[in-house]
Amino acid sequence: MSVARRKTSKGETAEYHYAFAHDGKRYRGVCENCKTKKQADEYERNILNTVKAAATQKSVRALVENFRDVLTGGQALNLADAYELSLKKPRKRQPSEELIRTKRSYWLDFLFFMQANYPDITTLANVRACHAEAYIQQLRTDGRFNKLISYSGTTISKTREYLHKGNLSAKTINTYQQVLSEVFQLLARDAGIVDNPFAAIPKLGREAESREAFTEQELILIRDNADDFILPLFMIAIATALREGDICTLKWDEINFRDEVIVKKMRKTGNYVEIPMLPPLKNYLLELRNHALPEDGSSTYVLPLHAQMYLENSSGVSYRIKRFLEQKCGIKTTKQLDNRSRAISVKDLHSCRHTFCYYAGLYGIPLNIVQSIVGHMTLEMTKHYSAHANLEAKREKMKQLPAFLTLIEPCTDPEESEREKLVTLAHSLPIAEVRRLLQVICEIK
Repeated sequence: MSVARRKTSKGETAEYHYAFAHDGKRYRGVCENCKTKKQADEYERNILNTVKAAATQKSVRALVENFRDVLTGGQALNLADAYELSLKKPRKRQPSEELIRTKRSYWLDFLFFMQANYPDITTLANVRACHAEAYIQQLRTDGRFNKLISYSGTTISKTREYLHKGNLSAKTINTYQQVLSEVFQLLARDAGIVDNPFAAIPKLGREAESREAFTEQELILIRDNADDFILPLFMIAIATALREGDICTLKWDEINFRDEVIVKKMRKTGNYVEIPMLPPLKNYLLELRNHALPEDGSSTYVLPLHAQMYLENSSGVSYRIKRFLEQKCGIKTTKQLDNRSRAISVKDLHSCRHTFCYYAGLYGIPLNIVQSIVGHMTLEMTKHYSAHANLEAKREKMKQLPAFLTLIEPCTDPEESEREKLVTLAHSLPIAEVRRLLQVICEIK
């Protein structure tokens, strides 16, 4: 072992250099931040001890595990603190407060799992792939680990037990995994993480979208049976494709009546959407404003009652919508799948987003415009409903083709023929004549 300043043509170097051999291999380098020979000797001694210790490791993994902090410059970060620390890291897009709370609940469930099953693992860097795999398997077979879920609002707080076994969808399980992996990724350098334990776990295949669009008959039922609480929700939803939370928290300053546009920051993604207002919606909102605003015009929310209920307990709004659809309209809101222990929701306010895509496609609104309005709905689902609408439009047009194109002899039933003539005539009449004809038919009935 030797420590010395090197001689050059300009004299000795300012820094000290170390040089030693171990197991037939030579090691040389600069003694960083060493101003005296005593400090340089100590620096070299530490390097030699590290080399000797590394030589005793039986595998590359053992070397990495035992010298992680030296190799990465990381430090021990507690699992309990990890999520809050991850929020301080820069991101491409700042998540909303609601999304932050949801992700925090996912991390806390993982934390409860680790404390119950692996109490000795308390730091982020010590979580292994086997721990991550065990937790993901827990989600897939038995749902959340912590069955007690707390709900907190501005004035209420309650806890309920989460009993359904294996009731998480593939999408939800993948979201849990993505959130956990994100925390490890954001803190990898700080915690000295060499491998993200969640990154290599294969995700489940995406299930088909559960929500279904409302039919024209169902929309009529909703319109005819809606009360003062339900009607504004569906009026806004069907004309804007906004989500339940965005409708309930819609503010007057997000509505530009002069330009006939709604500019809303979406609670789920934090992105802004710009939605043109159809005349019926504009008139309806103007009517609400005239009746709801106090004399000083300082009201914040378009639907104050809905906003209060949603912010205190969002599930209360969903419950009232579901009860209305089931009891007042006779619309089945859930469906049982073979691979799920709990029925999934297929008809609710969120279905209006899919209905919007369907009828937008039916009336030829370009896909890129529809996507810019619905925002976070996947492009694949937007295409699905638009394509389905196009198919329906094509089917209606095909019905008007001459009968000889089908190579099938036309129907000779005189009654059926007369019905077809009436349908053809209705298509050619002005709308005023159609309304007059309908009135006559209704009087006959």
